Amino acid sequence: MELIEIEPHFWELYQQGEQLFLSIAIDLSSVVSCWDMLLSDNQIKDYQLQGRESIHALANQFVIEVYRGESQKLEQHQASAQQKIDMQKTFSQWKIQNKSF
Repeated sequence: MELIEIEPHFWELYQQGEQLFLSIAIDLSSVVSCWDMLLSDNQIKDYQLQGRESIHALANQFVIEVYRGESQKLEQHQASAQQKIDMQKTFSQWKIQNKSF
């Protein structure tokens, strides 16, 4: 797994083979809600065509949905426990390599 894009303290985009994963932290004032999910084929295509901006727009869309209490899309595309572990390990390695973060 590889960390390919990051918006510090908001989201990270990971790639493993052809699959992309989005980890997002949504600040709900008193608590931060963290979500790790697989991107759909359409979301991957959007990223391939539009780049980072498509991920930023997607993350903002998820924030709106969580604030509205509409987290079904997020829940349907959650990463597996092992994928979440792989994402955390990858982020930890990236953080060590990028000490200025």
